[in-house]
Amino acid sequence: MTFDYFFKPRVIAVIGASNDPLKLGYEVFKNLKKYKAGKVYPVNVKDEVVQGVKAYKNIKDIPGEVDLAIIVVPKRFVKGAIIDAGEKGVKGAVIITAGFGETGEAGKKEERELVEIAHKYGMRIIGPNCVGVMNTQDDMNATFIMDAKKGSIAFISQSGALGAGIVYKTVKEGIGFSKFVSIGNMADVDFSELMEYLADTEEDKAIALYIEGLKDGRKFIDVAKRVTKKKPVIALKAGRSESGARAASSHTGSLAGSWKIYEAAFKQSGVLVADTIDDMLSMARAFTQPLPKGKRVAIMTNAGGPGVLTADAIDRKGLKLANLEEKTMEELRSFLPPMAAVKNPVDMIASARGEDYYKTAKLLLQDPNVDMLIAICVVPTFAGMTPTEHAEGVIKAVKEVNNGKPVLGLFMAGYVSEKAKELLEANGIPSYERPEDVAAGAYALVQQAKNVGVLREE
Repeated sequence: MTFDYFFKPRVIAVIGASNDPLKLGYEVFKNLKKYKAGKVYPVNVKDEVVQGVKAYKNIKDIPGEVDLAIIVVPKRFVKGAIIDAGEKGVKGAVIITAGFGETGEAGKKEERELVEIAHKYGMRIIGPNCVGVMNTQDDMNATFIMDAKKGSIAFISQSGALGAGIVYKTVKEGIGFSKFVSIGNMADVDFSELMEYLADTEEDKAIALYIEGLKDGRKFIDVAKRVTKKKPVIALKAGRSESGARAASSHTGSLAGSWKIYEAAFKQSGVLVADTIDDMLSMARAFTQPLPKGKRVAIMTNAGGPGVLTADAIDRKGLKLANLEEKTMEELRSFLPPMAAVKNPVDMIASARGEDYYKTAKLLLQDPNVDMLIAICVVPTFAGMTPTEHAEGVIKAVKEVNNGKPVLGLFMAGYVSEKAKELLEANGIPSYERPEDVAAGAYALVQQAKNVGVLREE
């Protein structure tokens, strides 16, 4: 399956592109003007020029082929826009306009008619009632919201506004997406088809889903079983409670269903379940790292407290603290201060420098009893010390040992750690700020290792 026409189109038409900053068509076209991998044309029935670009009164007037149409016109004009796009030979349409299936039976009937028309022309639809789509690798932002930071997580959200909120949150927190898809009412293209497409892409390392309800649960399970053998799928399911289920059903017109049924379906198909937004993001971010062969975790830290909290957090996730070999502990004693604790968690104490991080990380990664390493750094209290040197020590150790064991960072110094975290991330090591978040990442790696059959039996 290919949805390249949604994410890597050669030519895009924005039907409803506008010069009015108060209209969504203004923001969508403004965002798409940055797209360098193809051409973008505005379609506007009144204006001859939109934001400095020659406009066309109808998509059929655009010279040559058009792969993707972004439709952001009032509801009464959507059907005509779909017909025009179909006659032009457009392969994909993203309908941002709302007022369809989420409004009730009459709206659902109108949705079905749009899909029937589109399919007659061999065209597929994302939406309606959505924010749009992004492919950050190609600077394609076919939405009316800010650009997401570039990363490796493909995020599909059934709620446009929540999806947008999460994009803004991740920009603030320095978390990157490879793709963002707001699927709205799923009149046509759904979670299953998007997962199938994303399973075979190189740039998308993990697939994160915000789900309110599914229209075809059996199809989702069948597809997810195949996809989760290739790459991780993390789901945040809304509507677990009775009240939440009612709210979800009224929001997009999808049946929320029983949480127990969804939970069983996710487990059966290998989908990893997130409990919160932070949980979902923490789990998805971990997959820049290789999968572990077991669930034994080594923790290194320059303060006892976060090491203990992280040990608690991984224990709650069903992971284990590794029992270090005596040889490893002896070598740690040879260079760490007498006050340091060399049993796992290894507390190097506050005086630990970058060189101590390098030597400790190297020993822990070489220990055959260790499957995964969590490197912790809190605010260095000694003069002239910054978390950057600690990050550099960990990176150096990982590169030298290079034995395929995953490493996660927990750098808990706020803005003081920003450069260190950027350095870790640039080297593929996700860095977290809370023990529960790094534990969620470690848990996700273990669960996916189990999915694909590389986890060693205890």
